[in-house]
Amino acid sequence: MHRLTALALALCLVLTGCAGQAQPSAEPTSTPAPTPTATPAAASQPFALSYDPGATLHPITGTSQVNLDLAPLVYQGLYALDNAFVPQPVLAQSAQVSEDGRVWTITLAQGVTFSDGTPLTAGHVVSSLNTAAASTLYASRLAGVSGVQAGDGQVMITLSVPNGNLPALLDIPIVLEQGSGAPLGTGRYRFADTGEGLELQANGAYADRLPYQSIPLHPTATADERIAAFDSGEVTAVTTDFSSPYALGYSSSYETYDYPTTNLLYVGFRTTGGVCQSAQVRQAFSQVFDRNSVVRSLLSGHGEAACLPISPRHADYPAAAAEKLDYDVQAAAQLLEGSGFAKGEDGLFYQGGSPVSVKLIVNSDNTARQNIADFLARSLTSLGVQVEVRKLAWEDYNNALLSGQYDLYLGEVRMTADFDPTALLAGNLNYGGYASQQLPTLLGQWKAAQGEARNQAAQALYDLFAQEVPIAPLCFRNESMLVRWGMVTNLTPTRGDPYWNMEAWQHTS
Repeated sequence: MHRLTALALALCLVLTGCAGQAQPSAEPTSTPAPTPTATPAAASQPFALSYDPGATLHPITGTSQVNLDLAPLVYQGLYALDNAFVPQPVLAQSAQVSEDGRVWTITLAQGVTFSDGTPLTAGHVVSSLNTAAASTLYASRLAGVSGVQAGDGQVMITLSVPNGNLPALLDIPIVLEQGSGAPLGTGRYRFADTGEGLELQANGAYADRLPYQSIPLHPTATADERIAAFDSGEVTAVTTDFSSPYALGYSSSYETYDYPTTNLLYVGFRTTGGVCQSAQVRQAFSQVFDRNSVVRSLLSGHGEAACLPISPRHADYPAAAAEKLDYDVQAAAQLLEGSGFAKGEDGLFYQGGSPVSVKLIVNSDNTARQNIADFLARSLTSLGVQVEVRKLAWEDYNNALLSGQYDLYLGEVRMTADFDPTALLAGNLNYGGYASQQLPTLLGQWKAAQGEARNQAAQALYDLFAQEVPIAPLCFRNESMLVRWGMVTNLTPTRGDPYWNMEAWQHTS
């Protein structure tokens, strides 16, 4: 797998039209893969998946993405997120919140057992959440949890600050530890060693609802081996990120099912100096970025345009605030003129007799992001702003970011599923030095609110965002599930579970 950039890692431990358009469907789009050949799979081929034999299968402490992709088949969380990022109760039956919003009491579903018949208890939940809090994968999202206690069929979660959408963070696998081996889960399958290899065997509680009683697991230690296994038909389905160079290696006939993620691609501004000190200039730059073109042409449709750091699918996404930042070149030019810039006969904007120019930096490790940076530069140039694009190796990019040697930077970050923008706007990812007296209050009110009050708080928060434009979101990237042509249909993968609706799959070969 390609190297995980430190910018993404920071938030993992923690880098178009927007409003006025139809809200994206909560169902993922099924699009054909590039130049597919409709060659039906042989009927004798079983549905099979890959795993990394050199990495742990533990769903909380593991780091191998191919193994983590298997986790939703074996494990369940208190909640699961659908494609609108709405938490659906799974092991949780109900939840109550204290008056101050800091203590959540979650009542567990009754009659749930692990695959060996052991009843699920609050102790298992507490143990799993504590393991997650100490893990690389989940520590960031649980940073606001100050304590977890077990009660009689209940779990009490105490927060350092209120979070009205805590369930969105609780799709963490609940496990029954088994020493050094893979822990047991309460999900649809369990890991089993047949003597000839590893496979997933149906959990008895789900057997009559599953399309496959067993799923062979093909060992693939490297990305090249996974690609070869998928192309040969030894593996039926894989997940991929089409902005990754590894995705280009898949050549067999397959169908593509996209699903939304919390991976935000955005432009950051140095707000402490240069032309981007001005909120009006930042708004102008945001309005010159054609987010639809970024998604359609540069990400091959694998994304969803967004003017705000919250998914357009989310119930809290305020269309009115997003509209103020949407693509509008004429409005962008007027904003620059209103900022005291004068447009010369050569089509360039001038300030104090000098052409307005900016420096845009991008990490050179990712070709897709380099192409997006070039597109953004052309957009600004067409507006009348000179742009120097600097494509830097990670260490140089990071140094430039930390020392403020830029006006704009192209970044990507994996947000938590409650879309809390604190790290970007006021935390360790606030590289541009944005500061606001109003933001902490509005951010705290939105995070604490529930129900209709949460929508109102989101509107107030993002009205301020649209006025001050600390960053310019471009889109949330989609990832994709590839399935060999003619094997199965009716898939609805999600960010947390590529096999979300497996019980409704139609096996066609």
